[in-house]
Amino acid sequence: MRSLRSVCLLTIFLSSIAFAHSNPIPLINQPLVPESATPGSGGFTLTVNGTGFSSGAVVRWNGSPRTTEVISSSQLKATIGAADVAKAGTASVTVVNPAPGGGTSTAVDFLITQPSSSVAMAAHPNNFRAGPVVTGDFDNDGKSDVVVGQVDDKYNWVISLFRGNGDGTFKKPINTVIPGNMSGIVGLSAGDFDGDGKLDLALEWEYEAAFGTVVLINDGNGTFTGGFSGWSVSGLGAFADLNGDGTPDAVTVYPNNPQASVLLDFGFSQYLDISQLSNVNVAAIGDFNGDGNLDIAIPGGGQVLIFLGQGDGTFPQEGVSYVGGDGDNLVVADVNGDGKLDLVMGGCVLLGKGDGTFTHGKCVGNWPWTQVGDFNGDGKLDLVGLTVDSAYKQTMHIALGNGDGTFQRPIAFDAGRTFDGGVPFAAGDFKGDGKLDLVVSAGKSTFFFLQTVASVSPNSLSFGNVDMGAKSKPQTVTLKNVGSNALKIDSIRITGEYSHDFVEANDCGTSLPAGSSCKIRVTFTPKTAQKFNASLQVNYAGEGGPQVVPLSGNGVAGASVSLSPSKLTFPVQLLGTTGSAQFATLTNTGSVAVTISKISATAPFSQTNNCPSSLGAGASCQIQVSFKPTVKGPASGKLSVADNAPGSPQTVALSGIGTEVELSPIAVNFAGQKVGSRSVPVPVELTNKGTTALSISQITIGGKDAGDFSQSNNCGHSVPAGGSCTIKVAFKPTAKGRRAANVALSDDGGGSPQGIPLSGTGT
Repeated sequence: MRSLRSVCLLTIFLSSIAFAHSNPIPLINQPLVPESATPGSGGFTLTVNGTGFSSGAVVRWNGSPRTTEVISSSQLKATIGAADVAKAGTASVTVVNPAPGGGTSTAVDFLITQPSSSVAMAAHPNNFRAGPVVTGDFDNDGKSDVVVGQVDDKYNWVISLFRGNGDGTFKKPINTVIPGNMSGIVGLSAGDFDGDGKLDLALEWEYEAAFGTVVLINDGNGTFTGGFSGWSVSGLGAFADLNGDGTPDAVTVYPNNPQASVLLDFGFSQYLDISQLSNVNVAAIGDFNGDGNLDIAIPGGGQVLIFLGQGDGTFPQEGVSYVGGDGDNLVVADVNGDGKLDLVMGGCVLLGKGDGTFTHGKCVGNWPWTQVGDFNGDGKLDLVGLTVDSAYKQTMHIALGNGDGTFQRPIAFDAGRTFDGGVPFAAGDFKGDGKLDLVVSAGKSTFFFLQTVASVSPNSLSFGNVDMGAKSKPQTVTLKNVGSNALKIDSIRITGEYSHDFVEANDCGTSLPAGSSCKIRVTFTPKTAQKFNASLQVNYAGEGGPQVVPLSGNGVAGASVSLSPSKLTFPVQLLGTTGSAQFATLTNTGSVAVTISKISATAPFSQTNNCPSSLGAGASCQIQVSFKPTVKGPASGKLSVADNAPGSPQTVALSGIGTEVELSPIAVNFAGQKVGSRSVPVPVELTNKGTTALSISQITIGGKDAGDFSQSNNCGHSVPAGGSCTIKVAFKPTAKGRRAANVALSDDGGGSPQGIPLSGTGT
């Protein structure tokens, strides 16, 4: 068992170092195929994808070899017996390449559990101090442990190993104190760096804008000592066998430095140009183009640079850039199950094409930290992320995967207040039940979030500002039974000092069947102008109860807004195109802030806005509305603003006309023409953009000086779908000075009559 990587593939198990090597150190991709199994489901063939598998590669299950077929250097198939998955739990899967060279890969978790449709977490506080965390089986007893790194008041590094009991509890910590370090610890990762079968640590440090990575070796008794000579690098490191010689190499990045370094055998080899990136914190490694050579990915500032390896440890100096999310880490995994490595950064997915290029997938959130794992045991990778708001409150988000690179709406739960620095969370199966749990650093301590049988979503309700004596709109909490048995509900009630200002009603009853959910609706009626806090408490029989949902709201003297204008009318617009935007203004005309919950526009209209969630007294914001018709003829819609002011939602009527008729050019302006002489005709092309024939009733010249212009055309009375015809317009002035008219086209294409402005000057 191991932690989910804060920097995917940051560490690898390393073999013993010898003078000459021929087999590389193998690397396993996430996920395994399958990723999980139900207890008692019987034997199966496990497919392991990765890089650097030799002809003698063997898959190990919890450290024991299994019959292995070597399909290629990037794929193995192993025979897993029925006894291996007879009971719930988490197995550790590794790949070993034999000497010469060779070594052991990183471990990947295989979950043996009953799948569920959702995930529920319950917080379990403990006495762990806060700090960067990493999980793994550091004492080789088959149970997940936790390591926390801190700096004490004497500026010593303190590495605390909490050995797991396998039931969600832990033994007293074994502390390693490394004295004399002024630097802070900003990250921990685990790997067997000296090839002795025990997990070691890579510690990332920062001091006065300087950064470095140090390897700490597991002594086997719960303590760690300094690594081999040279196993300390400037910058933040990612490790792998980049040139396939069976010895570890490194890629290091240095925040605010325009270059990354490639270190073969921990000795400098070359620089990589990353000058176009900003806020660089990590690097990641994987075979992105399927050629059997390891490549490098470096993210920063919403971009990621890809450097494709040549197999000998060399890379192009300049990488290829792709737009991604903006987070502090990068995850490498096959999230859509097509056998090609993808990237996850900042809660956004870049889908790999298997040739070293990527396409931008969907984002599930803007998360500074993101990791992957199968949290509900359905064999599909899920995303877990953490966000911090302006009040330093941390929120964990779990987005369950659909198996195709897309994810469901994230499940959110409160994770306390942030602590200062470091990777703040990791995952592991702490209860030994085949379900991934989380350990999160928050404030001055560390919390465990263990999977439980019931979830509440959302895990907090904020009613914002509500007028004194007025009843808020109801907000809903969904209670879901994610267990396999009926959930006995003892009580659902409001607790706290202001419990009488909140009211709940529910349809949950006393028992909730497995897999089903119920609704709890809460309203808020403040009696005075002040802040109110209470809690919704759900008491049930089973692990993790009770679940508590914090409630908050403000009683205010009154709120008022205006939205203007009352209507927006758009000009005739060609189908499938977007015209010029028009604007509406939302103004807070009251004396208190107004909470804006939703701004929307009905199709075929759309909106963007710069409105905050809370609009201060006297402030205003702009809403930009666009019109993109999909059918010909008149269209109507509505811009709607939902808030906590009286009369919500405020609305603006929207109207426009869609047409299938495209005219090019859209206007003709003739040069000076001698009175009585006729200009050279100017062609105007009419195109039917519709899917049926366009019926034309007439084409005429109208306007003030209609007699000075003439037209001829080959349009007839019908233009087929996708077809076009030509209207030739000429100018023959009857007097000097500026003359004006227009071509009027009457048809059934929508927006009739279409007009083409004409102008010219008689000389």
